[in-house]
Amino acid sequence: MDMLKNWIMVALRNLLRHKLYTSINVLGLAAGLAAALLITVFVRHELSYNSLFTDADKTLRVVRTEYLPGRPPATHAAMSMPTAAALKQEFSEIETVVRFGRTREIVRRGDESLYVSFHAVDVDYLRLFDWPFLSGDPRTALSQPNSTVLTQALATKIFGAQEAVGRTVTLIDGRTLTVTGVIQDPPSNVTDEVEALVSIATPLPFLERQRENWGSNWLHIYLRLAPGADVERLKTDLKGFMARVRPSANPQDDGGYRAELSLQPLLDIRTHPLPGGIGTSMAVITGLIALAVLIMAIAAINFVNLATARATMRAREVALRKTLGAPRRLIILQFLGESLLLTLLAGLLAMAVVELGLDPFQSALGIKMDPAFHAMGLLGAITLGLSVLLGLLGGLYPAFVLSGFRPAQVLRSNKSAGVGGGRLRAALVVAQFAVAIGLTVGTLVVLQQTRYASSQELGFDKENVVLLRGFEYEAARSKLETFKTRLLADPAVVSVAGAPWAPSDPSERTSTYGVITGDRNETMTVRTEPVDFGYFETLGATMLAGRSFDKARGADEAKFVPEGSRLEGRAAATIISATAVQQFGWGSPAEAIGRTINFPQDEGDITLQVVGVVTDLQYKSARNSTVATIYHAEPSEARVLMVRIRPGDVSATLNRIDSLWREMVPDVPARRHFLDERVELLYADDIRQGKLFAAFAGLAVIIACLGLFGLASFTAERRTKEIGIRKVLGASVLQLVRLLVWQFSRPVLIANLIAWPVAWYGLNRWLQGFAYRVDLDPLLFLAAGLGAMVIAWATVAGHAARVAVEKPVKALRYE
Repeated sequence: MDMLKNWIMVALRNLLRHKLYTSINVLGLAAGLAAALLITVFVRHELSYNSLFTDADKTLRVVRTEYLPGRPPATHAAMSMPTAAALKQEFSEIETVVRFGRTREIVRRGDESLYVSFHAVDVDYLRLFDWPFLSGDPRTALSQPNSTVLTQALATKIFGAQEAVGRTVTLIDGRTLTVTGVIQDPPSNVTDEVEALVSIATPLPFLERQRENWGSNWLHIYLRLAPGADVERLKTDLKGFMARVRPSANPQDDGGYRAELSLQPLLDIRTHPLPGGIGTSMAVITGLIALAVLIMAIAAINFVNLATARATMRAREVALRKTLGAPRRLIILQFLGESLLLTLLAGLLAMAVVELGLDPFQSALGIKMDPAFHAMGLLGAITLGLSVLLGLLGGLYPAFVLSGFRPAQVLRSNKSAGVGGGRLRAALVVAQFAVAIGLTVGTLVVLQQTRYASSQELGFDKENVVLLRGFEYEAARSKLETFKTRLLADPAVVSVAGAPWAPSDPSERTSTYGVITGDRNETMTVRTEPVDFGYFETLGATMLAGRSFDKARGADEAKFVPEGSRLEGRAAATIISATAVQQFGWGSPAEAIGRTINFPQDEGDITLQVVGVVTDLQYKSARNSTVATIYHAEPSEARVLMVRIRPGDVSATLNRIDSLWREMVPDVPARRHFLDERVELLYADDIRQGKLFAAFAGLAVIIACLGLFGLASFTAERRTKEIGIRKVLGASVLQLVRLLVWQFSRPVLIANLIAWPVAWYGLNRWLQGFAYRVDLDPLLFLAAGLGAMVIAWATVAGHAARVAVEKPVKALRYE
């Protein structure tokens, strides 16, 4: 015990004697460990998605890939309601099929109302997704129509502390749903977060309209295969399934449209997100893991570099110990103990940083992880293991090399007995700066692409546009026109228009049709948008030719046809996009004015006459290219109201809008947000990834500079006598500083030559995922390399200048 106490005291004294060396090592290691721990928490959380459910590895999601002429294949998870029954009937390999689709309903709570996201599901849903029940029987909870299962949070919000099971939930139209179960609130690691489940057999108006509608894709379909099913044959047969069950879906009727189905494992949904879907791809996860390894490598390189460098200054100490009878094993233990003491101190500091930084880390990424993923016990075990590993790694070299010195040779030469490692240290410095430069370039490109994508030419002005939702409910829809008139009377309101959805709306459902151009009688696939009068004026879109829709011209509007009816000979005006002009082969926008398009619809074809050409509007993110679009005036389709307001006192304007809503539509809770917020949502994942890489790349550079600072201090100290001799022989301070600076410039230059091609290759592949992307700018690579060089110069020059200005006589007395 006394011997152990003595070792610890000697180690502490040695570390306190060299405060700079100790501080750099502890801070560098702590920063590296903290970064690695934070990345570990995040990656563990992302890889655990949907593992809550029993047999999650056997559950599959049906995915639809659409092939349209002139467009790249588009993959979606949204399916139509009739598809599930057809799948079950067609394939004996499928044991269970369930549908999962959201319908937002308004629930009355006393004198108030609130929106509730009900997910309509089949009775077998709770077999595939065994949510933990707090009350109720999962086997029968959704077996009857008009039954619902609530989460604990929603049950408390509606019923307070009262028992929810057996009570009823009243919807805005007077329908009631019986609560048959209460489940735990969903954890943070599920892809389909639920607030309430409702039997899909419930005759809700929205569900009734969709039951036989093959053309409305809005829900997800999950299935489980029968034991021993031939999965490969099923995958092959699924490709032609849609054409078999929907005979009308053929190239002649749909302009070459076809759809193929495939299967996606439930456990892959988060880590293999579909285009436009929410998730963290395996490429990003792999990159983060590599980033954690690289940061730890930089921290470890610093530690090993400084440990070996410092060891060369302790040769005489070891020789004296051995002369006084210290056995080699005790010297080895002494060096290993000092190294482990350093790394354990760094580990404790890293744990404190993680504990304090977890909440800001989650806030910056816009995520919320359950406490189980950052439990201190697990993080402590990981930290202890890494600390011990790094301690041994940094202590082995000085322990075994220095303990093998021959005392007589060291004491006679008064030197370090040939302790080298200079080349190794130079190679390690090259490696850590290559990593730092590569990460810096990557961060600059990611931030540049994200900024470019989110600020690209959208075709409309996203600023100062308020989106009001809720007009899918009859209570609000019946007052739409009056509401618009009242809004326009407000001097702060510039214009108002309705639409089925807003541009860049993640919940947007795209309508794609085959249209026949009048002059060539050729069927082409285009996107169609039913819009309100004033739509383009409210969005601030630019008309390239012709005019906008005019409410005073009755012929502009597409006449409404009651459901189930058919009306032939309809005519209306249309506005087409610039891309549509090119696709139709009509030359310039001006030449397209007056042309006609045959627009086929189930309720009767419409002859559309082109009255205007508008610039392309970007409805999705920059990962998707704009497509040919035709617009027709159909105000009855409005479900969201866009309100352009004047900049200025925005808060007062919003208050007036809210007051008007409460006055006119008291039964429907107001839902409003700004259009620019919706645009930003499209880039949330890219922004989050940019923040992650920027933060950790910056940290990697800081850690590398810490190590360089320590090495520069050591080098300047060890070459003090050399510098004194050079000064005696006439060398100037500037020449001496330049000599030492150049010694550290060469590794950074070599690091640039390694980092640039690797970063270029990786970033070029990443950018290929965007339809609209920046070019790789060589100036960014030069800037990162020059930045690393300037940092190295600034780090080294201070030490070099401090030693160079010393009097030569003092330097010559050194040692």
